[in-house]
Amino acid sequence: MRVAIIEDEIPARKQLISLLRKVRNDVEVVLEAQSVKEAVAALKDYHDLDLIFMDIQLNDGLSLEIFDEVAVKAPVIFATAFDQYTIDAFQQNGIDYLLKPIKQDALRHALEKYDRLSDHFSKNVDQLQAYFQEEKPKYKQRFLVKKGVHFISVPVASIAYFFTEHKVSFLVNQEGERFMADHPLQQLEEELDPEKFFRVNRKYLASLDSIVQFSSNGQGKLILQLNPSVSEEVMVSQEKSSAFKQWVVGG
Repeated sequence: MRVAIIEDEIPARKQLISLLRKVRNDVEVVLEAQSVKEAVAALKDYHDLDLIFMDIQLNDGLSLEIFDEVAVKAPVIFATAFDQYTIDAFQQNGIDYLLKPIKQDALRHALEKYDRLSDHFSKNVDQLQAYFQEEKPKYKQRFLVKKGVHFISVPVASIAYFFTEHKVSFLVNQEGERFMADHPLQQLEEELDPEKFFRVNRKYLASLDSIVQFSSNGQGKLILQLNPSVSEEVMVSQEKSSAFKQWVVGG
């Protein structure tokens, strides 16, 4: 596997190379760059790559600028200490997004994903390129909420669930803090990744991470236990119970 690493921090670059060699023995690092300018020049001359590891923030700008300057044909695994560029990354050739410091298991899973995609598309290169370049849905990553007289940014990853009360929507984070949301649940449902959030009923829109357990009420409905806990019974209707179970297991 011919790999390029675009990373401006030498220790991080060395650590990634070391992890790659621990995870699999067929990795050959054939290209290294530490800036947007350097990467653009190198990628213009080197096209025979299987995979690129790319930090988002380089010493002369964002690595996403590279795609404006050169046609990058290899799939990319992005690595960064920041998560605000996730959507932009996947609109390029991104197949995975690793947060620093990179863990060996996370790296292994990313490479396994690369292998699965390569196997699936190995007979059709055009289909593989189309997969990398297709427009990915843009789901909301953060919500701006008011806390006292201040506004704060709440990452979607930290939200447990949304609920509505007296026609007003609220979000509850994983610490149990409640904030007023600006939009009705129907609009919020459309803005959020359906793999991570499910409209369990008219009052609650819950994240997968907030589901502690659920049980049947004996009549086809499901009773949920959420974290943070709520003082009322949260129930999934009989009509939605099958879809909810599939969502929980990723089906």
